[in-house]
Amino acid sequence: MSNPYTGLVTSALRKSQLLATSSYDSSIQRMALEEGALLQLWKAYQAFLAELSHQLQLSFEPESVQVILDSLHSQGRASLEVSELQLLLSEPESWLSELLRAWNQLLRLPTLAEEKGQAGNLIPTHNIAGTVPIELSFEALLKWHKALSELILRQRANLEEC
Repeated sequence: MSNPYTGLVTSALRKSQLLATSSYDSSIQRMALEEGALLQLWKAYQAFLAELSHQLQLSFEPESVQVILDSLHSQGRASLEVSELQLLLSEPESWLSELLRAWNQLLRLPTLAEEKGQAGNLIPTHNIAGTVPIELSFEALLKWHKALSELILRQRANLEEC
């Protein structure tokens, strides 16, 4: 059975890789390339969740691993692939947790106080009560790309064996 999401996953992974290995002339270009690469990694992850949902014969495009888990649980089913993703998400220092924190961090607009504080403050401030901010870099993006690509290939192979 052909999976309509496989091409989307592959395309987003390739775009992410191209953006993360592009050259740049200024810091704003670097930031744009990093943010574009992160967007493509997030798209690849979301498309892979849809691919996984399709393989498991669920009839929806999930927005999270938890939605897939809940659906499988309600049907009395389980999936090693989904369990592996959930395990990665439960570990705050895992590459997948870092990737999704970086994505959520990118989506969050800074408050006016944060904007003013960063402009005139030579000492960076951090919210020690919250999660540690993720520094976006080409190295981190390439690490996440490699880990996501390997996970997808391994899980696809596992699903084909079943």
